[in-house]
Amino acid sequence: MRANIDDFLLSCENVDFGKNILSKMEIAFYQRLNNEVILLCRSLPESAQADAILFLMQYSGVKFGDELDFFANYYPPIWSIVYWLTSDSFHSGKQLQDKDVKNAVTAQSMAMFLHSLDDHLTDNQISVSPLTLQLRTEAWNSMNRALLNLSKGIPAGETTISRFINDYYSSNQDSTGLESLDRYCDLFRRQMAILMIAPSLLSMKMTGISDFTSDIETAFGCFGVAWRLLDDVRDIGEDVGTGVETSVCLCLPERIRAYWKGSLFKTRATAEAAQKTALMHIFQHNIIDDIKKRIYAELELAASIVEAHNMTGLGGEFRSLAYPFRASGSHLEEYHET
Repeated sequence: MRANIDDFLLSCENVDFGKNILSKMEIAFYQRLNNEVILLCRSLPESAQADAILFLMQYSGVKFGDELDFFANYYPPIWSIVYWLTSDSFHSGKQLQDKDVKNAVTAQSMAMFLHSLDDHLTDNQISVSPLTLQLRTEAWNSMNRALLNLSKGIPAGETTISRFINDYYSSNQDSTGLESLDRYCDLFRRQMAILMIAPSLLSMKMTGISDFTSDIETAFGCFGVAWRLLDDVRDIGEDVGTGVETSVCLCLPERIRAYWKGSLFKTRATAEAAQKTALMHIFQHNIIDDIKKRIYAELELAASIVEAHNMTGLGGEFRSLAYPFRASGSHLEEYHET
């Protein structure tokens, strides 16, 4: 029985999105985001710049001699949505200026860095230090300046920035006592709010069509939810027993959820027995397959939304990510109103 559980956990660790093949133009655009991190380090006092680069290399898994790539663990749509919104292949009602693209690149790069850094600081995976606090402060200031510049000329620009930032901070205080998978997904849409600001502002600046902006936010949120669910599946072996309410936990019956929180049991033996009970239920009742269906549904919905606006490049990326989950079924109506 233990062998079955070990094989099950290993199979969960190996679940992944499909691969996207980037064009030369996308690769060049991606490098611009990495360059923003280097500029961030250069904005620090001279005495802190080398330490900042070393910290970020270690944080991002970059080895000496390798190309500086600070976002290797990110799936492309988290940044390529900005690329596709600013691409000449996407025709909109208004031509963007170079400064708009520059501000969007800066804002999205800093938002990606901050979202990851805040997550690891909160989980104590990174120690709070003068350097990490300085990096966070400078990144936040850089992102905020870029967003305010990008919002110029948009009637609801500053209000939009404030709304997303408020969602971001409020979500970090509202992560307990979740009742359902839907509430969990809604919460994560708010937790990724700072990543949505630049795409939202770009859509407003380009078309001024509220439906388009709403659709971009919905599609990007679907991708974010799919990514969170994927992480939950991959991390199930680490999460079981911690008491953290992930999507896997929320798919369990109430009586089994207590076993998921093995850390609440007094002895190691009872905690391990509780975790085994939870994992056996997940395995025997195909809970992971249900989450895979939700991942597929979210990505397919994201693709269909952006393709309706002729953003076929971005739609193709969403569908490439969804490809390994196609066998799970495309019953979107199970999760979204059509």
